[in-house]
Amino acid sequence: MAKTAGGVMRALVVLIILGLIYPLVRLTTDFELRLDSASPVILGYGALFAAGIVTAEILRPILSLLAPVSRFAVVAVAAALVWVAFEAARVAGTIPEGVLNPATSTASDQPPPRITRIPPAWDGLFRTIAQINAQSVGVIVETGTPLVVLSYADAKRLGLHPEALQFTDRVSVSDRKIGAAPYQLLSVRVENVETIAVDAAIAEKGALATSIVGLSFLNALDGAALSEGQLVLRQD
Repeated sequence: MAKTAGGVMRALVVLIILGLIYPLVRLTTDFELRLDSASPVILGYGALFAAGIVTAEILRPILSLLAPVSRFAVVAVAAALVWVAFEAARVAGTIPEGVLNPATSTASDQPPPRITRIPPAWDGLFRTIAQINAQSVGVIVETGTPLVVLSYADAKRLGLHPEALQFTDRVSVSDRKIGAAPYQLLSVRVENVETIAVDAAIAEKGALATSIVGLSFLNALDGAALSEGQLVLRQD
């Protein structure tokens, strides 16, 4: 009993000494231990090393009954078993990559994808309010139109001066083609998804009643698909 108590006391002394090592090193050098950037593997092996020393001190009464060579063999075998178990788990992939290498685990640092759901309007079209060049415009989001196409009236209201443009291009809109002038918009935003430098066109006067957000915007996103009757836009 006395020997066991003595082992426990020696283990406590070892723990105190280990706890004093870092402050002493910190006072005499520029070394600083940052747990948030230290590898968990290194910290784990360090903890195992400290635990081994403490365990050896606690079990000293039992180990003292063995020959020196036998004591060394017991400690070496125990350490080898711990190392083999850890390496087997690492090779098998049962230890998460974020534990082995926190620097490569960035998934939790990334923001969640932005999702916009547009339900169909009374006429079955996906109508919504878009922010075009930071100004509100009522639009139809349409996957069959290759560009963002602004009506002449919307372009004039946005200050794009459509009266100075030449409407020499032909753009497919729904089931017809209209005269249009090419234009590049600074930005297009539909609720919480947004792209910049969007290829667009401005329809000639009287050719289009409602502006259309087409594929030049949708293809810049990370997803645009129908789900449960709604048009779902995703931007990662």
